[in-house]
Amino acid sequence: MKKAFLFLLFLFGLLAGLASSGPAQEAPPQSPAPATGYPLLRIDVYYEPEDKVVSMDLEDYVKYVVASEMPASFHLEALKAQAVIARTYALRKMKIFGGTPSVPGKADVTSNPAKDQAWNPEHVLKERWGLIGWWINWPKIEKAVRETQGLILTYKGLPAESVYHSTCGGQTEAAQDVWGNHVDYLQSVPCNYCASSPHYKPTQVVLSSKQVSDSVSKLGISVPASKIPQTGVIAVSSLSPTGRVKQVSVDGKTVRGLEFRSALNLKSTKFTWSVQGDNIVFQVAGYGHGVGLCQYGADGAARAGMNYLEILAYYYPGTQVAHIFEE
Repeated sequence: MKKAFLFLLFLFGLLAGLASSGPAQEAPPQSPAPATGYPLLRIDVYYEPEDKVVSMDLEDYVKYVVASEMPASFHLEALKAQAVIARTYALRKMKIFGGTPSVPGKADVTSNPAKDQAWNPEHVLKERWGLIGWWINWPKIEKAVRETQGLILTYKGLPAESVYHSTCGGQTEAAQDVWGNHVDYLQSVPCNYCASSPHYKPTQVVLSSKQVSDSVSKLGISVPASKIPQTGVIAVSSLSPTGRVKQVSVDGKTVRGLEFRSALNLKSTKFTWSVQGDNIVFQVAGYGHGVGLCQYGADGAARAGMNYLEILAYYYPGTQVAHIFEE
């Protein structure tokens, strides 16, 4: 019997006039083969820098996301893991599969990594890498996507919430400690693989009292700059089990650590601070929300011998990799 959601995916495809050559052959669970012969899937991307919607094949979209989200110098198995979760994220957003995105131009996703996944077109990647870099990097990206074609991350037969981040700093975070909602496969796991990241060790961020005052005003909190350095005006209310800041008290008002981090433009909620004169000096470790796949960790795990399936199973425990239109 087909899994309910994947059957619905197939029905949506038929209703959209997509032609299928039938479900892919079942592959060994340890290493599913790239899907072939499944319907071509189109995705609409709102490209913010040019205020336009670009329509393309899903697999082409995944190539540009992988190239934009993960360094091409990373191990092929890490790039393959990124391809699977990028495809999964996009699938959950696509209108044809029941996604309800609120995106300009009625697109499925945006190119803005703060809202969806980073997506840069060819000319931007060529500017970033240079022509020689393009010739070296692009075939590697294509290989990673081709060897995972049509594969997505699932949990109990449904596409998983495949969130990811740059650097966890030694321990990933649980979803409930960031967004408040428990997700079985988005729990904290130790990560001994991301030490090569430039964001692994704490880095110093110095903000003036005025900068902090202006930043917290974005949260609806008005505190004079002269008051910011005073003891107790800014204080940690609670920490997660991994040591990340869950809540911060700002002049008696409690805000989520994630909101505080965003307002001050810090790279993660894994931070401490001290007062030095009129400045607040932050020590910030890691980069990103810390939930799901650690990208630098994936590269380290691959170099330690893990394949992309093992990497995904490690960072998303209890999930499986399956074909989009699998029986």
